[in-house]
Amino acid sequence: MDEQSERQEAEEPAGEPRFLAGHFLISDINLMDPNFFRSVVLMISHDEEGAFGLVVNRPSRYTLGDLVEGARDTPAASVPVYVGGPVQQEILFMLHAEFPGDVRSDGSEHPLENVVFEPATQPMMDYLKEEWSALEEAERPAVRLYAGYSGWGPGQVEAELKADAWVILKATSEIVFHPDPQKGWEEALARKGPLYRIILQTGFKPSMN
Repeated sequence: MDEQSERQEAEEPAGEPRFLAGHFLISDINLMDPNFFRSVVLMISHDEEGAFGLVVNRPSRYTLGDLVEGARDTPAASVPVYVGGPVQQEILFMLHAEFPGDVRSDGSEHPLENVVFEPATQPMMDYLKEEWSALEEAERPAVRLYAGYSGWGPGQVEAELKADAWVILKATSEIVFHPDPQKGWEEALARKGPLYRIILQTGFKPSMN
């Protein structure tokens, strides 16, 4: 385990916050719902009225070049599209690592350091095709698109947490933009500590009572 992960464990508070914007919901090893099996959900907003988030580790077979007109012949064509959740998959959202000059839309939010959420509006798609694509490859901030989102009604997240469907972890940009998203769930869960690493190794969840 690397030093950064160890620091993450040391910084993780003993008590969980009431509202979870800026945190991950990591699916428990026993959660079999196909929409959230081995998923990591970045919570964008959460309050008494419900919650909204994006699954950050489920890539689709599409890229921006497949879905956005005029992008196919630009570097932005390779921007990956993920399945953000089961709700309204015809709508695109995006997460990016803060574009130069703080370029963002009016509907943007900043759920955690170095991660900006916003709807995939036409002006933002034009920005990716033009200004972002014009940057040197090493200077292009990370960006991903998400088809659909994950949503919960009032009290729904709280009920699922009581049922041990999810594990809470303070979100990090390293997991959001993980170079191997298929392993994102394992790494996120391992950051919870030694017990969870044993669970990952054995596939067995002992009683935590």
